[in-house]
Amino acid sequence: MGPDHAGQILNFPAPPRTTDEPRVTRDSGPDAAATSAPDLLDEVDRIFELRSRVLDATGERRSDVDAERIRLQEEFASVCVFTVRPAMQSFLDRLRVHGGGGLLEERADVQGAGVAARIRLWMSLSGELIGRPRQDQHPYLQLDLDVVEQHVNVSEGDMWKGHGTSGPVGFWIASEITTAGVMQSLIGILRRAAS
Repeated sequence: MGPDHAGQILNFPAPPRTTDEPRVTRDSGPDAAATSAPDLLDEVDRIFELRSRVLDATGERRSDVDAERIRLQEEFASVCVFTVRPAMQSFLDRLRVHGGGGLLEERADVQGAGVAARIRLWMSLSGELIGRPRQDQHPYLQLDLDVVEQHVNVSEGDMWKGHGTSGPVGFWIASEITTAGVMQSLIGILRRAAS
């Protein structure tokens, strides 16, 4: 409100109010504003309470996922130590008795870098490997832990002297890996590479 050009006070009607706006009148003092404010502040409390519950649930899920990832990594490491590595080493020793050779490789999981735990046996049907083994030239059996899918990816190659195939062949469940299963895969690879 204010004076017009003739000095008269203009009285314009107030715009319609929405129900969401707090109602404060001229007669309202600080105490009146304080009584309407807690309703709005209660809503702030409810928002943060809800947010806290969501964060807690997310944290619990993340904690469960982390615990399962660690369990799978430990299970795979144990299977490699007690089952896979001894089977691969025995197979490699027998290859060497017959004039072949190979290389047993292992790597640990590197979280955040996308590097999965792996164990792989490279094979040579004639003497030791010279230089870096390659999937398109050497037979191999490779096991990679996949914590997302919760299994072990299996890749095989029977490439020798320019013939054969190489690539993924399926997956195993870590707890079900046996010495006999690893040996059967290695013998199948050797049989295909030697023919």
